[in-house]
Amino acid sequence: MVPVTEGPTRQIPLRVVLDGVAVREYVGCDPGTKVEGLTTDSRVAREGVGFVALRGETVDGHAFVGQALARGAPVAVVSGGAGTWDGPVVRVEDTARALGQIAANLHGHPGRRLALAGVTGTNGKTTVSYLLAQVLERSGRLHLRMGTCGDWVVDREVPSRFTTPFPLELHGRLAQALARGAVAGVMEVSSHALAQRRVDGLAYRAVGLTSFSQDHLDFHPDMAAYLAAKVRLAKAHLDPGGVAVAATSAGRAAEAFLHAAARRGARTLRAGREPEDELCARRVRGVPGGTELDVRTPGGDLRVRTGLVGDFNVDNVLVTIGLALGLGLGPEEIAAGLEGAAGAPGRLELVGLPGLLGPRVYVDYAHTPDAVARVLAAVRPSCAGALAVVLGCGGDRDRSKRAPMGAAAAAGADRVYATSDNPRGEDPDAIVDEMIAGVGAADRGRVVREVDRARAIARAIAEAGPADTVVIAGKGHEAVQIVGAKTVPFDDREHAREALARRGG
Repeated sequence: MVPVTEGPTRQIPLRVVLDGVAVREYVGCDPGTKVEGLTTDSRVAREGVGFVALRGETVDGHAFVGQALARGAPVAVVSGGAGTWDGPVVRVEDTARALGQIAANLHGHPGRRLALAGVTGTNGKTTVSYLLAQVLERSGRLHLRMGTCGDWVVDREVPSRFTTPFPLELHGRLAQALARGAVAGVMEVSSHALAQRRVDGLAYRAVGLTSFSQDHLDFHPDMAAYLAAKVRLAKAHLDPGGVAVAATSAGRAAEAFLHAAARRGARTLRAGREPEDELCARRVRGVPGGTELDVRTPGGDLRVRTGLVGDFNVDNVLVTIGLALGLGLGPEEIAAGLEGAAGAPGRLELVGLPGLLGPRVYVDYAHTPDAVARVLAAVRPSCAGALAVVLGCGGDRDRSKRAPMGAAAAAGADRVYATSDNPRGEDPDAIVDEMIAGVGAADRGRVVREVDRARAIARAIAEAGPADTVVIAGKGHEAVQIVGAKTVPFDDREHAREALARRGG
């Protein structure tokens, strides 16, 4: 259960909070009953703060309604068919389906007063959100950025627990940004959030799809359900007068995404390299420290020079341009905003020490087979020597992608250091076994098994030649490792710097 972080300070009648929600009955209260805020955590409920009971995957919040009322909650909002309690209760059809609308009502629909862009995709969401935030910043637009690496609220970083927060926290964050003067925002919208209706109550002016490949099959029953969740961003949450953009490299997923947007009457933009693409990268060339490309857009041509490398980042830049156009920015503003952009933390982030010669080391968040293949392909052209990858797979997550990740690593790198990621509740050795099982017998000799991630990073860097490249994949920006029930400090970048320092010494 997730408590709301900040609620409105005014008293709001339930008739406003429940506007547009199918209410079955009021018991011990009425539409005039007022609340200061709401929470889905019974432990946070108190006088003035009502409780919304949700049925989760493992816990049913209806079991805690009595506790919330005992703590002084002015009302509990429950699903129809749930039990009975002594205290003020509003019964609605389904609290999970109603929560987005309730949260938007509670906070005065802040999303309606912000020019919002939403981006989804298996990989690339965080990079696009950072790129678009930089365009907004350089154009002088106060803005909000929400996603995996944390939230930016106008002038400060704010920690976040989820790529896309649950509705009460989400609309509360939008309200905070609006109160601080924001006029625009960009959000990463995960497939989990779309399937769980976390962004209900929002309409985006621009939506984008960066990529689509296997992931999260521990949550979605199959790839069709995973795709349907992604497409829902365009199908259910795009303003009919808005813009949808999709990287054509996503194949049928891009077609489905843009088709759903077109059915809403929205404008659609294909992002790729073919002449018929509305956003067309016509010339792409590597330059010192990044990539330069000429882009044809419906608003005019522009030349972009960024600090990013790799074909997948060309897709990310094109999707960013499409979203920026959807928010009303012009080509010149967009080109200026992208000048030298380096993307997000832990996304092909070059790690080094001043004045220290040695292997080139990158840290990246790649944690799917497709992402591993793309990252290795991106750095291969600039690798003068051998290419090594340090790679693990997360525990208590989609097991079916482990062998394909091992295969992708062996296909793209000269040496593979098979190690732990976040093993969580699983046996780290067993996870590594499943990953190595994807490597063909002829390639097993290029695999180094080192389950301890710190030792694997240290060994990969110590054994690399001065012209070699080492990619440390899987955790990216993360600063902790989850082992069993423990969360311990662990930052791949810091371990890489320590290994480089020892090598230099």
